[in-house]
Amino acid sequence: MPTSAHELPLELLRLDPALPDWVQTELLGGADAPAFDHARLHDPHVRPQTFLADAMVLYCDAEDIPVRGTVYEVQRGRDARKLGSWKLYVGHLETEFRVTASLVVFVPDPAVARWYRDQIAADTHSGARLSPRMFTADDVPLLPDVEQATARPASALFAATCHLDDADIDVMFPALLAALDALEPEKKIFYDDVTVGRLPQAARDRWEAFLMTTAVGRRYHYERYNEIDARGEARGEARGEARGEARGEARGEAKAVLLVLDSRGVPVPEAVRRRILECVDIDLLDLWLRRAATADDVDDVIRGHTGQA
Repeated sequence: MPTSAHELPLELLRLDPALPDWVQTELLGGADAPAFDHARLHDPHVRPQTFLADAMVLYCDAEDIPVRGTVYEVQRGRDARKLGSWKLYVGHLETEFRVTASLVVFVPDPAVARWYRDQIAADTHSGARLSPRMFTADDVPLLPDVEQATARPASALFAATCHLDDADIDVMFPALLAALDALEPEKKIFYDDVTVGRLPQAARDRWEAFLMTTAVGRRYHYERYNEIDARGEARGEARGEARGEARGEARGEAKAVLLVLDSRGVPVPEAVRRRILECVDIDLLDLWLRRAATADDVDDVIRGHTGQA
């Protein structure tokens, strides 16, 4: 599982091997290229094995025969050796599969990208000239289109990772939610962590407020979002209490605990349900709510508190 900023764009490529084609044709306005039926990852090892590309993609027809290829690299720093190894990667792909291969390089830092472009422009003697489609985070626009995010979640997630610190990131919230919702549960949890989890605190607070405006019901594979829903509903009820504000807040927190447990399918005996609803200790209810998000049994939620709450 990726643990660095270098690996995240590659993990998104594994999610959708056609991502470099989207970059070339839509973001960078590339020339017409042969049509393909599907894209598949190819072993990025280039023999001799001391050379290893970040990723290689083959675009194939319906019979799985490659019609073109792409070497996809993520480059965060200046490394003159790449000017030679990139040629080797492209040459390997073209030689092995007898296709034309492009070179797509994501360079998050515009200054680093300019350095590479200057180095390539100055190379007038090499017998193999580089012509990479090099792009930076600034070249990736915000993608607020929900339909596009649903159809191509990797594109929306990639765009979000390039704009996490932008003041306008909120316009992508519906598309980001749609992209996450299009993924399998385990992938959804991971990509939520590496996108939403990296938002600045103020933006993350706005994201959670946005979630509370979406349709009511259990709709998140990630229990933290169901908990946010529960808190929103419960605290809305608490604010609506004309009298007994403290009791209203406690009642709302208690209902949040039960809502999370019910949404996760955890059985709650009637006696325990009454005990939770009658609890007026906000701190204790907050503890129970945090436990409810992961507990397999209601006893795990209220453990250590056997007396009257």
